[in-house]
Amino acid sequence: MTTLPRGRLLALLLPIACVGLFARVYYTPDEPREASMVVAMASQADRALPTLAGRPFAEKPPLLYWLGGGAVAALGAAPAVARVPNLAYFLLAALAIGTLAARAAGPAAGFAAGFAAATMLQLYQALVWLATDAPLVAGVALALCGAYVGLVSHERRARLGGYLAMHAGLAIAFFAKGLAGWMVPALALLTVIALERRWLELVRVEFWAGAPLLLLAIGAWVWAVAATAGGAALKVLFWYNLVGRAVALDVPAEVAYAAGHANSPAKYLLELPLYLLPWTVLAVAALRRARRGLRLAGETGTAWRLALGAIGPPTVLLSLAATARGVYYAPSALGFALLLGLYVGCAGAAGDRFDRLAWRLTGATIALLAVVLGLLAVVLAWAPAARTPAGLATGCLALAAAAAAVYLALTPRLAAAAALPRFALATALLLSIALLPSYLRLNGWLSLEVTAARIEAAAGNAPLILLDPDETTVALAELYLPAARLQAMIARGQPDAPGRVRQALAGGARLLWLVPDRARWTVPDWLAYLGYRPGQAAVPAPIPPAELGALRLECLIVRPGGRTYGVLAAAGAAPATGAACR
Repeated sequence: MTTLPRGRLLALLLPIACVGLFARVYYTPDEPREASMVVAMASQADRALPTLAGRPFAEKPPLLYWLGGGAVAALGAAPAVARVPNLAYFLLAALAIGTLAARAAGPAAGFAAGFAAATMLQLYQALVWLATDAPLVAGVALALCGAYVGLVSHERRARLGGYLAMHAGLAIAFFAKGLAGWMVPALALLTVIALERRWLELVRVEFWAGAPLLLLAIGAWVWAVAATAGGAALKVLFWYNLVGRAVALDVPAEVAYAAGHANSPAKYLLELPLYLLPWTVLAVAALRRARRGLRLAGETGTAWRLALGAIGPPTVLLSLAATARGVYYAPSALGFALLLGLYVGCAGAAGDRFDRLAWRLTGATIALLAVVLGLLAVVLAWAPAARTPAGLATGCLALAAAAAAVYLALTPRLAAAAALPRFALATALLLSIALLPSYLRLNGWLSLEVTAARIEAAAGNAPLILLDPDETTVALAELYLPAARLQAMIARGQPDAPGRVRQALAGGARLLWLVPDRARWTVPDWLAYLGYRPGQAAVPAPIPPAELGALRLECLIVRPGGRTYGVLAAAGAAPATGAACR
C-alpha cells in the first residue's frame, strides 16, 4: 500500500481552509439561513430537526446542525465557530480521495487528487460554505475510498474495514443530504461491479456488515422525526425534497422545489469548465487517458473505473433533473479530482505533446487567476472610500502572493512530478494570502450583524414587525436582533395582514420591509461606492405597499450590491425615541 504524503498536503491545505472558513462572515445565499438553524440547534430541546423562525425545517437531515450547534454551544455563536466542523469535512474529503489515489497510483497521484479535491472551484466553495453540501462531499469521499478498499482488498479483514468505512461515509452523506447523498457512491460502485462483472461482490458478508448499524441509525432518526414533527415532515424529506427536485410535482407552493433553479440538459456540461478551475485543462487531459485507464487490470484499473462511475452516470441524471445548481455537482467533481490524481500517477510524467500543452495551459490558468485575484484584492483593499494602513498592508501582501503565484505557475519544468508541487503552492498562495484581503473587505459589506445594527438604530426603541421576510431576513432577525424587539412576522398574502399591521403601527411599531425588485449594482455603482469615481450608487426610492395604509419611509438601508431594507412607520406617527438613520 502506497502512503499518501499527508504532511505536505496538510501544510498547503490548512491555510486555505482557515482563510475560507474563519476569515468570513455569513455570505448569501444560504449561509445566513443555515447559521440561524445551527444557532437554534445549540439550545433547542428537540434535536430531531432544526428550526427556522420557531418552526421545524424539514428540507434536510440534521448532521450540519447537530455538529455546528455543538460547536456553538461550547464556543459561542460567531461565524467562525459555526464553521468549525467544516474544517473536519474539508480535511476528510481531501484525505479520503488522496488516500484512494495514492493506493491506486502512488504518492504523487494521492497528493494531486487530495489537493484537487479541496481546491477545484466547486469543491472549494462547497467545503468552505456553511451548508449541508460540505458534510455531503466529505461523506461521499469517504464512501468512495471505503468502497475502493473493499473492492481491491484480498484479505477479509482489510475488505471488511473498507466496506465499514464505505457505510460510515454513506451515513455521513445521508444525514447531510438524505437519500440523494447516496447517488454518486452507489452509481460509482455499481459501475465498477458491472464493468468488472463482479456481481458476487454484492452478496459478500463484508459488503453488508455495516448495513445494520446504518439502517438502525436512520430508522431511529426517522422515528424521532415522526414522533415530534409528524408524517408531513417525512413527506417533505423523502418525497418533496427528493423526487420533487428531479421532477415537477403537483404540490403546495412552499414545497414546490422544482419551481426554482430551472435546469436545462446542457447546463452542467456548459458550466463544467468553471467547476473544475484551476484544474480544468488537466481534467481534460485525464479524460483523454480514461479509455486506456479503463483497460487496465488490477487496483489501478478499478480506480479509473470508480472515478468514471462517479462522473458519468450522475452527470446524466443531474442533467435530466428539473432543478440544477452548481453545488449539486460537487460530489461528482470528486470523480474528476480522483481522475486527475490517476492521470498524474499513471501518465502525467511521461506525456505526449498534448499532455505537455495541458501542463503549460494549467500554469497559464493559475497565473491568470493570480492576476485577477491580486488586482481584485488591491482594488478593494486600497479603495479611496475606506483606505486604512491595514488595508494598504494587506493589499501589498496579496499583490506579493499573486506575483509569487505567477512566477511559480509559469516557470516549472514540464514533467508532472516537477510541475505539480509548484502549481499546488501557487494555488495555496492564491486561496489564502491573495484572497484574504478580499474576504476582509467583503465582510464589512455583507455583514448581517452590521445591517441589523443599522436596523436597530433606525427603529429606535420601537418594536419591529418583519413584513414579507425571506429566509435571509428571518435569519438576520434571529441571529442579531433582540427577541424582545421582534413583535411579529407578517406576510402580506395573509387575509388579516392589513388589520394586524395597522394595529401594530397604531401602537408605535415599525415595519422592516425587504424592498422587492431591487436593482443590481452596475460597475459605475461599485466604483462610486469604493470612491474611485464621484457620486453615489443609484438607489431608486421605493414605494411602500399601498394596501397597508398611509406609511412613511423612515430609513432606507442599502447593502452594497442591491439588497435593500426599508424601515416604515405610520404616516402620522411620532419619531421613535433614539432613532437614527445611518
